[in-house]
Order: sequence, then structure tokens, then C-alpha cells
Amino acid sequence: MLRSLFRVYGVRAHSIVLEPKEPDAITPHALFLSYYPAQGGRPMDPEVYPRPTGEVYLCGMSSEVEVPEDPEQIVGDPESLQVLKRVARNVSSHLAEGEARLKAEQACFLPCTDDSIPVIGEIPGVKGCYVATGHNCWGILNGPATGAAMAELIVDGQSSIVDLTRFSPARFGGRSRKG
Repeated sequence: MLRSLFRVYGVRAHSIVLEPKEPDAITPHALFLSYYPAQGGRPMDPEVYPRPTGEVYLCGMSSEVEVPEDPEQIVGDPESLQVLKRVARNVSSHLAEGEARLKAEQACFLPCTDDSIPVIGEIPGVKGCYVATGHNCWGILNGPATGAAMAELIVDGQSSIVDLTRFSPARFGGRSRKG
């Protein structure tokens, strides 16, 4: 039996990048949507980010799946990518097929924890072993603060810039899971 203190799993998120024929017709406003499919089903929360280059990045459509060993094997789910294209078309006619060139269809994995809170700190019972993971889609935004806090924790024994108490691996206490 493998015992672990906490679980970090991958959520596969999808995105597309479009280049509209008329980039000036797209306003520079990010959109955080609640999208209800016409066929019914669960509402989704896609996001739309116009870029200064004239491209438009759309993301969403995530699901928990096994992370492949080889990064080259990370591929998007065709149905999820189609939904993003449909969202784009419904958001703006300038993003519809024929009006925008599809530059990329992609997927990535987001590291998540069971309680949706990052795990940052020293592993209980393993002196000098530290972890910083589980930031979900906020890793790029929170990475610099996490890195600075981890550096302080390792060098000084505590972080002064961020209170890491809430993020401690010790919060999982006696929990374990079979692996």
C-alpha cells in the first residue's frame, strides 16, 4: 500500500487561438462567460482574451483525466475544441469560421488538489523536503509569490511575505489514500 499525504491530479483544459480577418472589430475586453449549450446540459464557463497582436484566445472545457507520461501525448478532446469554436462564433461573428483563421487548438494540464487550495510548505516528517503545487489555472499568476515565499521558508524557516499556514501540507493530517 502506497501512503500519500495529499493528492495532486491533472485537469485537462482546452484552448483555441483565432486570428480575425478584422482584428480592429474586436474590443480589448476579456470576457468571463456562463455559456449554456443549446442542446441542454451543464453550463460552462469559457473565457475570451483578445490579445494586443489581434489574436483572440479562448479557453475552457476542462475535465479530470490521467496525465500522460509523455508531454507529446497531450492532445485536446475534439468535442471540447468544437464547443470552444461554437462559443467563439456565438460571441462574435468576427470569430466565426471563415471570418477568423484558426491558429491553434491545444490542451494543457492544470495541477489541482482535492480541496482546491495549493499545497505549499515542508512535508511533515520529511525534514528539508518542500512542495509547491496545486495552483490550478492560477499558477502563472501566483508563481512569483509562491517562489518568493518558498525561498524565505527554505532559507529563513518561515515566510514573511505570505502566511503559508492555509497552504501547509500538514492540513491533510492523517489522511491517506491507496495508490
